[in-house]
Amino acid sequence: MSNSSKYDLTEFTILDATNILEYATSRFAAIWIACDRSHMPQSPAYKASFVQHLQWEVDSFVFPYINICMVFNTHPTMTDLLRSILSRFSHLQTRNITGEQFYAKFFAHCSPHDPELRSTHRVVLKYAHNWWKDRFDTLGFTLPSLDVNEVLDMMADHFEQLPMGAMLLPGPAVAGQVEGDPLLNQILAVKARVQHLGDSLEKMLQEKTMMAAAAASSMSELEGPMDELEEVLLTSRWP
Repeated sequence: MSNSSKYDLTEFTILDATNILEYATSRFAAIWIACDRSHMPQSPAYKASFVQHLQWEVDSFVFPYINICMVFNTHPTMTDLLRSILSRFSHLQTRNITGEQFYAKFFAHCSPHDPELRSTHRVVLKYAHNWWKDRFDTLGFTLPSLDVNEVLDMMADHFEQLPMGAMLLPGPAVAGQVEGDPLLNQILAVKARVQHLGDSLEKMLQEKTMMAAAAASSMSELEGPMDELEEVLLTSRWP
């Protein structure tokens, strides 16, 4: 899945980060749902393995991209569900809670079904490296280290499984960027993509309007034959 060429991080925008974090949130939701339904014995070894695998999730799909945004002096959009998950990780990494306590808090306070945890994630059928569907506690830790190209590919695969328009459409090349000013460049990138999205939505609305007009015209053409049919039916009932 990985490309041989290295990704130029100067092309990375806050919209890329937002989409990756939504993908990460979807993975966490799928993990929570699958493991909450599991009937596997929740032994200390099982819980330890689960925490190790979940740590791989944040190390692969969350922390690197939050760090990139911090370098660019920007802040990615983050849902309440993801914030709740990262809050538990911060307690774990600062040794304020144990692995077993983290496991309990994850299932108690990070449910994707909790109405108070606002989230726009959508769970899909297929995920790459879906370790939670196997006996991860007995198979050992076999997950790879992912580069940004692989993560972007997996993110794209994820959004392709969603209805059209779920992810912001890719924008055009951004002009007028200033060397050494990452914050301004991020603003220019967002502005260009929002404009591109607006143009795409306007085109889509025009196409829908034309389709609606064509359907209305077809219905109008049917009114005459329908009236004639109704008259024939009424006449046949009353000789």
